[in-house]
Amino acid sequence: MRRSLIDEVDPSLQLLYWTLLFALYPFFSESSSFMLDRILSQQGAIRGSPGWEIDFIENDMGDYVYHIWADPASSGIEPANQYFSVETMRDAVRESLLYMGRNFPEKTAAISDIIVEYKLR
Repeated sequence: MRRSLIDEVDPSLQLLYWTLLFALYPFFSESSSFMLDRILSQQGAIRGSPGWEIDFIENDMGDYVYHIWADPASSGIEPANQYFSVETMRDAVRESLLYMGRNFPEKTAAISDIIVEYKLR
């Protein structure tokens, strides 16, 4: 049985990677980088089907973090709301792009460009 990236990450990160799977998919399937740009430019909330949301917010301590939510009926992951640092999000985006790029080799150059443009190394 082939494992997915979500199965390979620490359980505390599974909600983040599950959500990124859907947020980044348009970059691969439709050549649309809208959601990817919104995430990496920290421009506020994005959401989609099957019930997920990524938002860049200021928390109670004055730090900026990513709030991730996914409908547990779709994701199977609890808790449904989690918060991640900018560094954790950037690492997860890079790892997700590289992982998904294995199935879309025609996106290799575009992935490299995104990694350089947003300094995801």
